[in-house]
Amino acid sequence: MLVANGSRLERDQLVLVTGGHGLLGKTLQSELRAQGFENIIAPKRNELDYLDLEATRAFFSEHRPHVVFHLASVVFGLLGNMENQVRAIADSTIINHNVFLTSAEMGVKKIFFAGSVASYPFPYTSLPLREDMLWQGVPHAGEFGYAHAKRHALAYLELLRDNTGLDFFYGILTNLYGPNDRFDDAHGHVIPSLIRKMHRAIHDGDPFKVWGSGVAKRDFMHARDAAAAIIAGMDQLSGVANISSGESVTIRNVVEALVKAAHYKEEIIWEVDKPVGVPDRSVSNEILREIGFRCSYGLDEGIRETWEWFENHILSARL
Repeated sequence: MLVANGSRLERDQLVLVTGGHGLLGKTLQSELRAQGFENIIAPKRNELDYLDLEATRAFFSEHRPHVVFHLASVVFGLLGNMENQVRAIADSTIINHNVFLTSAEMGVKKIFFAGSVASYPFPYTSLPLREDMLWQGVPHAGEFGYAHAKRHALAYLELLRDNTGLDFFYGILTNLYGPNDRFDDAHGHVIPSLIRKMHRAIHDGDPFKVWGSGVAKRDFMHARDAAAAIIAGMDQLSGVANISSGESVTIRNVVEALVKAAHYKEEIIWEVDKPVGVPDRSVSNEILREIGFRCSYGLDEGIRETWEWFENHILSARL
């Protein structure tokens, strides 16, 4: 679990990004290119199904990536995780097995894994969440399957490191948002879901409804900041570290930023009977700060950019 210096990245290495066409995947590819990485492959789902071990092996054998950024998983929001517990743990675990085992077999130098703060035990013994707290209990029941798939991945990577020498950086990601997200107002994550609802309120006349009372707290991080943190961690760290903004804001703060960005003047309906998941979560980013990482986006700026992107890409956005 301890984090220490690992193998460094080289700009001419062949990089594979799994799950490379979602919010974080597209943003990570863009950031990698901006930092001088030119040899990047990111097959779409119709080109490579990571649930298929033999197809995964064949792809790795053909391309021989040096570094893998493993983002692919079965991902839902709060309600989606509650309704798809078995699928969340089963499919994600199979995907991870196929990618991890093949990476070790094919001589991959280092692998990044996209973990989740949902894996932390709940109720929390203290805040902010720190990496040494990960195994001190079981995760929140609402994300139990998803969270345990992420936990299993860490145990798998530690065993591979000890038995094969495969180096890894396991990033425990906070709540991400930004352009290219999936804007699903029923099963999506908090910020893209609210943006979709806001768009309906402005353009279709729907009431703008927000789950909960607005007092729940979260750590939100713009995907560009997360991508930069992932690359910095892969270059300088080995083991486990949180990837977070280090700041906790209320859902009401998020709604206020969105109202400002959208110039919304109508009523906000707070649905206090709806589930809100964990009521309060803040996440330490001390390890990232120790290697010099700082976020570039504040909440207002990030939500304004994401809202404007969605407004301009409504016909092509993932809904």
